[in-house]
Amino acid sequence: MGRVKKITWLIVFAVIIIALKLFMSYIFVPPILMYHSLDGKEYQTKLSLCPAGFSKQMEFLHKFKYNVISLEEMVTLIRDKKRIPHKTVAITFDDGYDNNYLCAYPVLKKYGFPATIFVITDFIGKEGFLTWDQIRQMQDNNITIGSHTKNHLWLPDQDDLILHEQVFGSKEALEKNTGGDIKFISYPIGAHDERVKNVVREAGYMAACATNPGPTKPWDDIYALKRLRISRTSKNLLVFLIEISGYYTFIKEIRDEE
Repeated sequence: MGRVKKITWLIVFAVIIIALKLFMSYIFVPPILMYHSLDGKEYQTKLSLCPAGFSKQMEFLHKFKYNVISLEEMVTLIRDKKRIPHKTVAITFDDGYDNNYLCAYPVLKKYGFPATIFVITDFIGKEGFLTWDQIRQMQDNNITIGSHTKNHLWLPDQDDLILHEQVFGSKEALEKNTGGDIKFISYPIGAHDERVKNVVREAGYMAACATNPGPTKPWDDIYALKRLRISRTSKNLLVFLIEISGYYTFIKEIRDEE
């Protein structure tokens, strides 16, 4: 009788372990990190982080042997439904601030990390934003340049002509001035709908990044990729570790629903 009881408990334990593994696999979302400005104004806006904080995070990824891959590699894995190993992350920046070149680029280069910077094309060369020379230099050194549209408009509200200009026009300007193939776009403020996604596909983009469209949206839609906003709270490396675990998106979406 004792042996039967032991076998029963072993079976129950095995079922629990299998169920837990399936659940963890179900809620796992590949971490695509979303940065904005590294200007030290982190107590004024959640879209800012100090350069020292960013440097500590990159050192952490390097020290603990995270697999930092390009956005294109991440998209290919997601699109082809390949297994994405834990401790795999991709790094992105939105808006195209000049401190991405001055503060982030040297650190990324130090560790050999790829990243994608989404730039607003009509802002290029303006005060506080990247220049064409800076963009071309980074593009030649492991940094992918993507579109963040021409003027950072809320795309779902635009008529067809303006939407086309924002999506197609920014791609054309970047390709003309860099000589590269612009494969990715990031929706301003993450805003998109099916019409916007269709125009993005029509323009020839390989994929598009949102922010976090919410729990009802699939994580594997390569034209609405979920990303993790990295802000001042992530200077705490324990918080950063949780955020890049692959499970933080699920936790945040559940919390936001409450």
